Amino acid sequence: MIRFFLHIGLATLFATLQSCNNGQKTTSQPSDSATTGQTQPNPAVDYAAEPITGRLASLGLTRDSHWRGISLGDDLAAVKTIEKGEAFENDARHVGYTVEFPSLESMDVLYYQQNGKVSTITVDLFLNNRVSVDGYSKELTTYFTTRYGAAKLRNGSTNWNGPTGEQITLRDVSKGKDFGLKIAIAPVGQTTASAK
Repeated sequence: MIRFFLHIGLATLFATLQSCNNGQKTTSQPSDSATTGQTQPNPAVDYAAEPITGRLASLGLTRDSHWRGISLGDDLAAVKTIEKGEAFENDARHVGYTVEFPSLESMDVLYYQQNGKVSTITVDLFLNNRVSVDGYSKELTTYFTTRYGAAKLRNGSTNWNGPTGEQITLRDVSKGKDFGLKIAIAPVGQTTASAK
């Protein structure tokens, strides 16, 4: 009788070990992206959603727009509801706003329009010193690279191409004791006199 229970116990133990081994084989096999339907992450779409803090938060950047809650193609009327300050420029071609920072630095944002839609966004950052320029430049470069992929250097500017045909340009425009950065967001191939 003891022998009978010993055989049943060994058979149960053997069946349990086989079951565990089979489970390990199926879960440890590498998944093939072609069979699971998953693809490699696209930086233009699948960027990490870490919170925007520090300098970038002071610029009013959001994860779901090109600049301060506005994207190319948005109605120009939307700009007037999102930007809270008084426009310093407002004509048939564009509307411009100034944003003051506590550090006595500022930003001018110009929203150009075509047929009532935002067609280009240009940003001038007026900064206090080289340290501030380098800090903003580093954080903006990281932000745009994470969001749009690898940058290309061209004519003293850093450029990114977005997934919907937009080009983002970042350039250090510091001269002498005047420190600043210029950002332009426009359809690829489009240039404006103020975006240069």
